[in-house]
Amino acid sequence: MSDSNRTSDIEEDLERRIQERAYLLWEAEGRPAGRADEYWHRARELMEAETRSAYPPTQSRGHRT
Repeated sequence: MSDSNRTSDIEEDLERRIQERAYLLWEAEGRPAGRADEYWHRARELMEAETRSAYPPTQSRGHRT
């Protein structure tokens, strides 16, 4: 698989996950009409915030030898 195919697959997966999150937000707020872009942007921001909070991974607090 080429790098461009992998990048395309990653972008498609991200887009799908954003759409799913936006749909869940929209449903949770009573399915208001005419606000698709708002929910898409909010979903993307939430996912970006989650990604930032997960990296860099915290270091182990265990004993080092």
